[in-house]
Amino acid sequence: MESRDETLDFYNRTHPFLNMSFQFDVFNVSAEFMMDVAKLVASSPRPLAKEDLFRSFSKSERYISDALSQCLQLDLVVAQDGAYVSSEKYRDLIKRSERYQLYLPLRDALQRYPPFLLYIDFISKGYSSEDSATMTRGIFGMRTPKKIVEGIFRKFGIYAQLIEIEKSGEFSIPEAEKGLPSEYVKSLLKALKADLQASIFLIETMSQPAFAYLTEKGIEIDDLSDALINYENDPKASANKACQTFEHFLYKFGLDVRANVNNCNGVAEYANAIRTAKGILRNQLHIGQGIGALRNMAHHDPDKETGKIWNFTPQGAIISTLVVPTMIRSLYLYWKEKKQEF
Repeated sequence: MESRDETLDFYNRTHPFLNMSFQFDVFNVSAEFMMDVAKLVASSPRPLAKEDLFRSFSKSERYISDALSQCLQLDLVVAQDGAYVSSEKYRDLIKRSERYQLYLPLRDALQRYPPFLLYIDFISKGYSSEDSATMTRGIFGMRTPKKIVEGIFRKFGIYAQLIEIEKSGEFSIPEAEKGLPSEYVKSLLKALKADLQASIFLIETMSQPAFAYLTEKGIEIDDLSDALINYENDPKASANKACQTFEHFLYKFGLDVRANVNNCNGVAEYANAIRTAKGILRNQLHIGQGIGALRNMAHHDPDKETGKIWNFTPQGAIISTLVVPTMIRSLYLYWKEKKQEF
């Protein structure tokens, strides 16, 4: 079973804003200039100070600072000892891209940015761009004026060739095959499209409020998306990623319902502690314990009873993956609204 220290280490590694007071904000800058800033930082052989950025562009210091802040929000750039370097995840792609190809790293970053994901999710449910931005702004407590949030999300999405918004409010993901080797771009766009579709499905399954709760707690849905996409190709790893996400959710959830989870290890012990604190119902406990068994089967080899490893089928992997967001929704709704829903 994963120890509590390992669980806390996971949070620190996967969510850069976990240990600081973090507020999602949107800055009124163009996507083109923001990506110019990201390109400059990625191309530099050394970390750049703000003064270096000011000397590199013929824009106001305020506008350059806002563009840098937006890069930081999207994890295109990270702070390092008072200066700035390119995010390891995007550095190579940004450096390889021509200027007109920089929509690719922005597209990937937007699909990992919780406010933009929720904005897209609302649009996919038939809401207008304005309403989607306003609701997203409210859920995440964003201080940016709603007109700026809507305008920037819409313009960033269009620049990234990620969305097209018609007058009806309908959105689509157009094909885009320019830039870099054509087969590479086709493959990347296919992966990005699948990732976005998986993320929207997961948000719908767990509900928008539960997704916002996970974001607040520093729990990303990347592993769940990956599990949903790759359950056929790598079933055991997919099941493990899904169940691991549930384990991290239970730990944070347990703290919020005042359960004694600090000395617990693994899904089953977390679930039992939360049940003792009356944070879940008996049937939810049983399902949670079942996810704990799946976690052990996917993560711990060999089986203590037989001495052999468990093999996962794609069917087992997809069941393991789908039960997690469903249970997150169920536990969240019972905690917040005393609804019994599965």
